[in-house]
Amino acid sequence: MSPREKKPPIKPEKRQEWLARCEGGESPPKIAAADGVDPRTVRKHIEIAKQEKERKEARASVLRSALERHYADLCRYAERLGGQFSAGHFTGSDVSVTPAVQYEEQLATALRQHIPRSPIWGLLNQQTKLRASEVQLTKEIERRVEESVASDPHLLTALTGEENGVIPGLIVALSAQAQQWIQGWSSLNVEDNLKAKPAESGFVDLSYGAYNMGVVKEEHVELVRTVILDWTVRIKEWDVFHGLEKDLRDLERVGKNLRDEIAAIALRRVVPGRCRYCPL
Repeated sequence: MSPREKKPPIKPEKRQEWLARCEGGESPPKIAAADGVDPRTVRKHIEIAKQEKERKEARASVLRSALERHYADLCRYAERLGGQFSAGHFTGSDVSVTPAVQYEEQLATALRQHIPRSPIWGLLNQQTKLRASEVQLTKEIERRVEESVASDPHLLTALTGEENGVIPGLIVALSAQAQQWIQGWSSLNVEDNLKAKPAESGFVDLSYGAYNMGVVKEEHVELVRTVILDWTVRIKEWDVFHGLEKDLRDLERVGKNLRDEIAAIALRRVVPGRCRYCPL
């Protein structure tokens, strides 16, 4: 008696074909008859094919979800990156940045690996340099205002010891006004904002906007007015003043370009390229 002939194994491609035919309305017995196999074999392999398909779809779903979250992380990081700097604060203080979030360093690496040639990196470098220059020039203007007003010969010659609030008040007022002028914002003017209220013994309480200058002799009010007008013109002519104006214009331009580049990433929602953190 000859041994029973062993049937060849059913290949994965064949059982996927059977599953597709079954899903198309062809019954297992009809498939079996057409392909010359046992209906039980067809049913068994259709079930295996279903399990394989479900596993494949589950893996694809997990990968798609992971990839979507990865892109979302990169887009949010890019938005934070663009939000770290906004042009034209003129505060004289260090630049504040968005607080670090978990894996911030790794996201920085990932985004740079995805888009190494993006204009974003050059724009950020420009912004950092301009910010440093802004801080430096701001401090220089404040220093020069303080030194210049404190050594103004007209004030030193005319003011008495009782009028010791004028120079400090002028320094604070003119430093603050310089910030307004730099930004192109509305500022104080001596016609409307230099106020003198009667005090005792020929003195007045003098203020310039919100800046108090203490008691001043009545005859010195015009002197203070002249000094304010004089230093308003002088400060606006300083090279350091024009340098800071240029820095702020450049910061606005760079900031706009940076926001445009980041908007393209955030709104596209898909970041080209790959990084070490991309889902497999």
